[in-house]
Amino acid sequence: MTTDDLDDDELHRYARQLILPSFDEDHQLTLKSAHALVIGAGGLGAPVLQYLAAAGLGTITIMDDDTIDLTNLNRQVIHTTPRLGQNKVNSAKTSLMALNPLIRINAISARFSADTPAETLDEVTVIIDASDNPDTRLAANQAAHNHGVPLVFGGAVRMEGQVASFRSGVDKTAPCYRCLFPGHAGAELAPGCSEAGILGPVTGVIGSIMALEAIKQILAPDTVLGERLDGKLLLYDGFNLMTTVINVTKQVDCPTCGDG
Repeated sequence: MTTDDLDDDELHRYARQLILPSFDEDHQLTLKSAHALVIGAGGLGAPVLQYLAAAGLGTITIMDDDTIDLTNLNRQVIHTTPRLGQNKVNSAKTSLMALNPLIRINAISARFSADTPAETLDEVTVIIDASDNPDTRLAANQAAHNHGVPLVFGGAVRMEGQVASFRSGVDKTAPCYRCLFPGHAGAELAPGCSEAGILGPVTGVIGSIMALEAIKQILAPDTVLGERLDGKLLLYDGFNLMTTVINVTKQVDCPTCGDG
């Protein structure tokens, strides 16, 4: 796949974003040459993957070790009933290739962890954490910091969600995920969906914001699509339809990005 120009099919497919103010073919080519690692193909990963593929992100690597269960389908809209029992990454790849056959999809049926081979991160432009467990979140944060790429994080439960971006691997003055959650990745702050429940559209909202933020991070430092959530946490309250943005302070004693 060449990334030095856009062919007629691409110009037609991405026409509606190419006519955005200040967004031009060079920006589309930046997306085409980008490589996103999306950790998790569930409730958050589903909209993230769909919108990144639709936007023309050149290469997407999906990592998830889970299979599709009937209880997933109220929110994990990239999967279908006939695919129950399939690996989520294979199901996701099938959907994405049907949506946009012009991009490259790598499906890895494994859980991302501190032991994930380093070559998995080769040429990755951005890491998107759409996982649902604290160990994976810590590993994703450490990987993003070590490999010098931004991390886009999201979480959702009940009718609430959160999104943040961390650039400690790009900017030494920036905080990382662990500055926000110095404990075990915030595991004590919220139960999982299987205990607390989740309304599907909430994951759609949060996942869509994560996809938008990932695109902004890929285009950084260009702000053609507006400001980013660098070092900020966006809190979404779906019950009251409210959002709040708070600043995240870099912790000098952070075990990942601190001075020590």
